Amino acid sequence: MSNRLRALAFAAVVLLSPAARASELDDGPIVPPAGPDHGKMATEEATPVGAGAVEVETAYSPKFANRGSGGFDRSADGHTHASSLAFFYGVNEHLDVKVGSGFANTVDRSDPTGPARGAGATDLVLGTRWRFLADVERALDLTLATTVVAPTGLEEAEDALGLTQGYWSLRNALVASKDWGRKTANAELAVTVPMGGGAGDLVGGASANVAFGYAVVPWFQPIAEVNYEAARDVTTQQRLALTAGLNMTARSGTRLLVGVQQAVWGRDVGQDTTALAAFKVAF
Repeated sequence: MSNRLRALAFAAVVLLSPAARASELDDGPIVPPAGPDHGKMATEEATPVGAGAVEVETAYSPKFANRGSGGFDRSADGHTHASSLAFFYGVNEHLDVKVGSGFANTVDRSDPTGPARGAGATDLVLGTRWRFLADVERALDLTLATTVVAPTGLEEAEDALGLTQGYWSLRNALVASKDWGRKTANAELAVTVPMGGGAGDLVGGASANVAFGYAVVPWFQPIAEVNYEAARDVTTQQRLALTAGLNMTARSGTRLLVGVQQAVWGRDVGQDTTALAAFKVAF
């Protein structure tokens, strides 16, 4: 069996196993406390979409490379304009599934001997969220979020930059969402590992995110986040960023997220500024 088939088989097992575990929970309707939406900018939320619900989310995220300061690598100016489309479906009250992909246009002049531009499809993203604790009285959800990335994006060529990571990867995240009246908080701790070869010296990565929100009115929630990520290959790359944004959610489930993330500290990585606008519609 080829490495690609092994990775595909393993991904199927990982993504389908939460369905069996979720069926063991009481599938009665979960009535959440009246509180703000849990959606944040760069931190996963622990609340699935609900049994039989369908959500569609489209996002646009421009990213700009800075020349770097402090511990960041010095890099040439560059930018990436990425758009994505994702579909969510609620298998039951405790489990939902996701499929998504996108398109990007990138410019990177850091290598004067290679291509400087690339445009095309990005990788396919498959995911599940299994909520194993739903404490209505404490307004607390705990979830295991699993994401598999398949390298279906544009590959690098002599005249174009690639838009794929080039290998399969598996990400498991423990996610918590908590309300205190108008105040909300999300926390996420994740580990990512490559699968099936093609990742070179990459061993894996880890990330930790904390996000807070305050609903000034039910539909308008300012957000602040701290985001950390690290990856290990021949060296250890680290990045710390601060994120600020707004969550504007209607009772129908329609949601608009807008915000900006700024990398404030790094080691063996370039400095960047990223904006995000994401629009979600629920059916």
